[in-house]
Amino acid sequence: MLRVHPQSRPAQRIGVTALIAGAFAFAIGFVGPALFSSSNLGPLLGIFVTGPLGLLVGALVGILVSAGDSAGRPLNVELRWLLGAWLATLLYTLGSSVVGIGLVAIGAQVAVIICAAVLFTLVPATLPQWVASNRAVLLLGGLSALLASVFPPVQQASGRATFAHFLDPRFDASTHVPDYTVDQGLLVLIFIVIVSATALVAVIGEKSR
Repeated sequence: MLRVHPQSRPAQRIGVTALIAGAFAFAIGFVGPALFSSSNLGPLLGIFVTGPLGLLVGALVGILVSAGDSAGRPLNVELRWLLGAWLATLLYTLGSSVVGIGLVAIGAQVAVIICAAVLFTLVPATLPQWVASNRAVLLLGGLSALLASVFPPVQQASGRATFAHFLDPRFDASTHVPDYTVDQGLLVLIFIVIVSATALVAVIGEKSR
């Protein structure tokens, strides 16, 4: 079993934790359906669901463990990993929106927001000053992206644009052409605006102090 010494560099610790969890989750999702399912599509579970989700969970656990062992060290590395995880979940949401945004994508975003809230609450003394001063703004940005994913912009079969809950049965494409499809272009634009606005407010808030 691969072990990482407690004094190893934080980035290495987080990366190793993410890879171990991702590989384990991928193996379960790939090998399990291959052995127990008659469908040729079974292994795709590991590629598109359990693998990415395991990688994310491993990274978030690694971030929290590394932060807990920081011994007063500024959490710059952990925050960079957290930002990367958030952006990755947004990309995953966009990718999954081809067939309708699913619970996995929503759950991934929720996991990142929970990790950020725990990090901001339990170890505020070791956060960089600009992060500590803008915790509410950063969490609001994450929640805004989550809200945009829960109620994504859609195109109806009639061509009319609107917003709908991601679990709306009109997204169902299993038996017929769905009445709703996610407007990916508009969703990308919404995500860009949220990320840019969050960064801008944080920078302005920091410069005003």
